[in-house]
Amino acid sequence: MDIMAITGDGIGPEVINSTLQILEILNENFNASITPFVYDINSKTLVAGKWKYEKIIDEAKKFKAILKAPIGDPQIRTQEGTEVALDVVLGLRFALDLYANIRPVRLLPGVTSPLKKFTLAGSIDYVIVRENSEGLYSSHFGGLILRDDVAVDVQVITKKGTERIAEMAFELARSRNGSPSDKIKKVLCVDKSNVLKSFAFYRKIFKEVSRKYNDIQIDFMYVDAAAQYMIQYPDKLDVVVTENMFGDILSDLGAATVGGLGLAYSANLSKERGMFEPVHGSAVDIAGKNIANPVAMILSLSMMLTWLGKKELADNLEKAVFTVMESGSTTPDLGGKETTSSFTTKVINTLLQL
Repeated sequence: MDIMAITGDGIGPEVINSTLQILEILNENFNASITPFVYDINSKTLVAGKWKYEKIIDEAKKFKAILKAPIGDPQIRTQEGTEVALDVVLGLRFALDLYANIRPVRLLPGVTSPLKKFTLAGSIDYVIVRENSEGLYSSHFGGLILRDDVAVDVQVITKKGTERIAEMAFELARSRNGSPSDKIKKVLCVDKSNVLKSFAFYRKIFKEVSRKYNDIQIDFMYVDAAAQYMIQYPDKLDVVVTENMFGDILSDLGAATVGGLGLAYSANLSKERGMFEPVHGSAVDIAGKNIANPVAMILSLSMMLTWLGKKELADNLEKAVFTVMESGSTTPDLGGKETTSSFTTKVINTLLQL
């Protein structure tokens, strides 16, 4: 199978290079049979005109799976003030209708949570299912600036969009083992329906979908209460489903509770296509220093393998990463001394011993 690999900005080329090295080992020794086609899509090549939005979308449509490094440079912006690469980030999700953003929040082996109560790997293990195609972020391509002193963004919530993201959340809950504390399979709907009519509509449609899943427990929280709950009782969470912007914010909060964004990986899915990427940004301030944590990028590859029906390979890759981390070999963001390349080498060596 052919996949698209996007190199991105900042530390993007470093972490995706590590991941592609691992993929090469999986191809050579474990019959992964996945061929990456590498695209140098980043802020500089966008500004230089090498890549146009339409051409990127046309290329992406050739592939069932996309492995994307973080893309974006805070110093390279449009006249409106947004990052140049944001059109690509959001455009791939919208144009390919990758409506479900799956973001695991998982305490990994060898990692200390800042939440002192949670010390064992797996004691925090839930998934945020973020609606990816509408909500407030869909206004990016149509936001208005009026009279140079008023800016307007409009939130869009549709029945179809809410139904399919809710169904994705419930199906995911069925496939999991429930929350760590009680093993109950459940879906938490997060909104702001006490204030906004769009979220009242969102909650209404969620309730309608939930009737098809009587085997799954449901609950509701306003987003501010949910943020507190993620700090106080993360072990009681299983699957959390929410709107686009809320999912973006809450998943970063969740990542902070399990070691930081360097460990946060994700999938953007439709029924036909998947894009897999780290949650973290391009960290241009440390680019080229060989100290970036490649774990999120590597585990994004693991998610891709699972989605492509190669779960045994994904499990082996996760086991290799976790074994290295549990041995105390981590990058500087986790207090360790490993470089990006040395950590990758240890993962490869461990993988070859499995």
